[in-house]
Amino acid sequence: MTETKSLSFELNPDMIAVLRQEFDVAKLAEKLAAATAGKKRKDIEAAGKQICSEYGRDLIRRSLQLGEEYPDRTYEVLKAIIDKTDGYYKFALLPQRFLEIAYLSTLDINTLPVVENNAFRLIYRIADCSAFKTIKEKAGEEVANLLPCRHACLTALETLHQDLDIDAIIGMEASIVKDGYCQFAARRP
Repeated sequence: MTETKSLSFELNPDMIAVLRQEFDVAKLAEKLAAATAGKKRKDIEAAGKQICSEYGRDLIRRSLQLGEEYPDRTYEVLKAIIDKTDGYYKFALLPQRFLEIAYLSTLDINTLPVVENNAFRLIYRIADCSAFKTIKEKAGEEVANLLPCRHACLTALETLHQDLDIDAIIGMEASIVKDGYCQFAARRP
């Protein structure tokens, strides 16, 4: 008789708890508040970009590490499909998985709203962003409306594709301040 390995299709709750603790959005907002208090717009933007870019890079790299350490059935199926198609589906299925790990672990959302996912584009939207709200609460509306948090999302998306060795053009298509949601895209060159 062969032994079967039972895997869940859900993200591992221990992995989510580790990421939630290590990348607590409230701590990010407090760090932003301390770094931007009493500063001019130019200095606020520079500090916000540095702090949030580091956060995004570190979050996605930790998500990649833990995603490998805590595989689920969905990930096993994705890897099999990618192997079977000589890597054709690596973009954008694989990046979506690690983005889901990062966002579901740190934001108060249950799903990552994916607008488009195919061999040419990965586009997702964050409408009710707890990070933006927390930054507004802790660092103030002026700081929040400059969207320093966009650097976390853009850097995470860029770092993810670099670390997975996938060429992609990264961009932001909408912002919560202007459009009521942020929308990010990775496109094949």
